[in-house]
Amino acid sequence: MKIAIVGPGAMGLMLAARLKQAGAEVSLLDHRAQRAQIIDRQGVFLEHPQGEDHYAIPASAQPEILAGVDLAIICTKAYHTQEVARALRAHLGPQARALTMQNGAENVETLVDALGPERVLGGITSEGATLLGPGQVRHAGRGLTHIGPAQGPVDDFTAQVLELLLAAGFQAEASEGVQNLIWTKLVINVGINPLTAILEVPNGRLLELAPAGEVMAAAVEEAVAVGRALGVRFLHEDMLASVQQVARRTGANISSMLQDVRAKRRTEVAYINGAVVRQGEQAGVPTPVNQTLTHLVQAKEAGYLG
Repeated sequence: MKIAIVGPGAMGLMLAARLKQAGAEVSLLDHRAQRAQIIDRQGVFLEHPQGEDHYAIPASAQPEILAGVDLAIICTKAYHTQEVARALRAHLGPQARALTMQNGAENVETLVDALGPERVLGGITSEGATLLGPGQVRHAGRGLTHIGPAQGPVDDFTAQVLELLLAAGFQAEASEGVQNLIWTKLVINVGINPLTAILEVPNGRLLELAPAGEVMAAAVEEAVAVGRALGVRFLHEDMLASVQQVARRTGANISSMLQDVRAKRRTEVAYINGAVVRQGEQAGVPTPVNQTLTHLVQAKEAGYLG
């Protein structure tokens, strides 16, 4: 299978390396030409507990590379999804599909608007990845990966993608009901990402700080209430326990939101906790804790972005 990974951040690089190792023909699409040149020249370095692996993976800033692929895996920040959707609509082949592995609750809808529901897959993963530099990533924690079509039951193409993920060493499953997947991942991010960004601690430290655990529980409770009001069927009966388990499994991982804060970049809090607030307003479910977390992270952003 020919795959283009859109977005060479931590998750994109980790997926690219693992899928390349499994035998897929992988390329990387980056919106930054200079970084794409660096990765294209040096390849991708994957650090893991057993050591470090190196993979020669072509990278480009030209969206035309999408034309020849079977699958585009979207790993960009949620605030770039509209731009990515336009590129996919213009360059992706008519039979090719897109799989979003992004954070946030509204990426599937954006891709469906551009490509149609039959060409979009949604996915979530609790794998931990930390960006070390251009083309350099640490696989910081093992987790679970779920994928599913935007509409209808699992089909042959989704099964092929699942088989490739399993071959790449991921613990993965495929199921229908993609919004159930997306909201399950959203709740995990709601409970972990903003607190790690505010406190500037790795994921596992949240479990050692009792006040942080209380805020986590309150934020998760609100997000679950909003999801259920929207008809979401979560993958786990006890979502707080699942959030805690992910934090434990990826204890040494630096969350993507904390990575953004440390690098003085814009975060995705508006598409994670902020999405809970927006959807809560529509569903009539109060979300004061998620509103406060959103404002606190955005205040940190304002301090360095101006």
